[in-house]
Amino acid sequence: MLRNCPGNNGKLGWVAIQHGADLLEGSINILDLASQRNQSFPLPGRPGFFAETTRPGVLLVGLERDLILFDLATSRVEKLGVHVTDDDRVIINDGLAVEGGVLFGTKHLEFNQPIAALYYFDAARRSVHTVLDGQICSNGKFLTRDTAGATLVDIDSIPKTIARYRLDATLKSIIERALIVAPDSLPASPDGLRPSPIEEVEVEPQSIVVAFYNGAEVVDGLAQLIRLRDGATLAEWTIPGAPRVTCPEFVEIDGKVKILFTTALEGMPESLRRRASGSGCLYIADTPFSKMPEPPPLVDLQ
Repeated sequence: MLRNCPGNNGKLGWVAIQHGADLLEGSINILDLASQRNQSFPLPGRPGFFAETTRPGVLLVGLERDLILFDLATSRVEKLGVHVTDDDRVIINDGLAVEGGVLFGTKHLEFNQPIAALYYFDAARRSVHTVLDGQICSNGKFLTRDTAGATLVDIDSIPKTIARYRLDATLKSIIERALIVAPDSLPASPDGLRPSPIEEVEVEPQSIVVAFYNGAEVVDGLAQLIRLRDGATLAEWTIPGAPRVTCPEFVEIDGKVKILFTTALEGMPESLRRRASGSGCLYIADTPFSKMPEPPPLVDLQ
């Protein structure tokens, strides 16, 4: 949900990573939830994520292997001079604004080598350092900080890991790691995630919503509400006609907390497309929550 884009109240931003199997360009999209009108902004490459900045209408975008700025008012691309890697076997994937900067990952384009990583972009220093390496497809994540360090929940899609990491305050040293859910118990490959709203009595998010990308010959998709304490599944959403669910996002419509899911056509054979006809669409569903989660911070680029 956009917060610092003039005239964009009630609008949601989303990325189309790639517009076709033979097209290496994608777009930023702005969806008006009330009118359902979508505005698309083509980009000169494949975007993995965007984050809003303190500059109104200016987004920080992970594009191919660089971080750039994109101005929604002018469609102008501004290079930050932040080049993440020279390895053309990977591109930037999912990312999320956190206190002080952005956490974002890369993915191996053939999804079979552990050469991707999770990075932290320090906005004040305009620098990037590696948080986790040895990943295949770094995906959904969120971070909470405290006086002693930080706790990271992170997804690597191909080994199907949803893990919790304890990090030092600089996000450079891993103190401990534990799986939240056993990979072989998951229904498909975990993709994007969002933390659930925090109840008043809770110190940290109790659960996360995880979208599952199912590459099998199935028609419907799935997302789950997973409790962090023990990995228990608290609720499920079935996404009809779209098995490759990529990311959830909480939205508020008519005073009610809903959840929106993006889905993908990526790599889907034509025979399955005919049966899974909702693939590539956005879906919306009810939730058990009465209030929205805290939004991610704006990336300070002053």
